[in-house]
Amino acid sequence: MPAWGAHEIQRIEYLPGGYTNRNYRVEVQDHAYVLRIVEGTKPRPCERDYLALDVAPDVVAYDVRHGHLLTLWISGQVLADSPPSPGEAGEYLAALHARIPLGINRYDFHREVTTMFRRAREVDPRVQACFEATAWRPATWRGCHNDLNPWNIIRVEGGKEQARFRTLDWESAGDNDPIFDLVGLCVGLGWGIEHARACHDAYRRGGSGLGATEVRLRDTFRAFLIREYAWAVAQLAIGNDRDEIRAQVETSRDALANWD
Repeated sequence: MPAWGAHEIQRIEYLPGGYTNRNYRVEVQDHAYVLRIVEGTKPRPCERDYLALDVAPDVVAYDVRHGHLLTLWISGQVLADSPPSPGEAGEYLAALHARIPLGINRYDFHREVTTMFRRAREVDPRVQACFEATAWRPATWRGCHNDLNPWNIIRVEGGKEQARFRTLDWESAGDNDPIFDLVGLCVGLGWGIEHARACHDAYRRGGSGLGATEVRLRDTFRAFLIREYAWAVAQLAIGNDRDEIRAQVETSRDALANWD
């Protein structure tokens, strides 16, 4: 951690949007940084390995025990404010997965959802039944992010090729089926099956390892919505009671009920 004196810190600005972390922009000696303060003690044994990737933020300091993180500020726009086309999203995903190595960690969808449901105070029986009925499993394995939403991806100002985007929040990263990342990004962007198919086709033009049928895409939408619901009800159970998380409980549950 840099040994800054209080007189060297020019400005600290709170950054809204973090659901489980508190984030700040810190300006020191005319340089800008992002400070992440983790709330809670969830183990992050592999996050440091993923943060070393060139598609992640540039790390200045990392607290291995608690997960607190200091990175260089990235100039650009999150995809929530600068949405991609399905083609651009597919190209981004193919390039991202090409940079994430296999074998660092493994993401287990069923174990994660089961753990979060056990932590929750209450689980909608319709969602529970949908989870118990799902046969979703990875059909192919790639290094994946597993929490891709448009707030976790920055379109870099003046970026070129691989550096056009930087991806944040690697705490859930691990080997998984790349279709899970694709569907997660599509859900975050408010896209349905048609945009997901276009994104999928662009991915296949830009990389290998993905070849999902429409049935597979639909099954993955269901699986991802179950995970989003499970995460939200678990967060409420541990006291992270925010309007945005309550809204995620409702929107993911309703989307799952309405999904064909």
